Amino acid sequence: PTHGVLFFNSLISLFPVKTRTKDKYRVVYTDHQRLELEKEFHYSRYITIRRKAELAATLGLSERQVKIWFQNRRAKERKINKKKLQQSQPGSEPLSPVSSMQAGTPGSVPSGGVLGATGLTPTVAQ
Repeated sequence: PTHGVLFFNSLISLFPVKTRTKDKYRVVYTDHQRLELEKEFHYSRYITIRRKAELAATLGLSERQVKIWFQNRRAKERKINKKKLQQSQPGSEPLSPVSSMQAGTPGSVPSGGVLGATGLTPTVAQ
């Protein structure tokens, strides 16, 4: 029984399976690079073409890496702000579609109504 496993393992080592995730790599920024990128982000959330080129040259990164870092950082900012907003509003726990349907009175329509037959005009069931 173990011969089959050994044979399979030897085949894998001879013919490695490459997946898309293994072909890609993740850039790990140094503390200095992160600090400089964060400083620039706090100065301006959107980087100019000229400043992107300067920062890339200074930090030893490609302009594409700087651009993508800024995109990811803005996404992180939106996520943080959304979380803060939800925490600042008491009782603002987001309801799942099932629990929001159960929250109303029996036979009631959730806020927003029910879509009409065309799917374009919201109507409220009576």
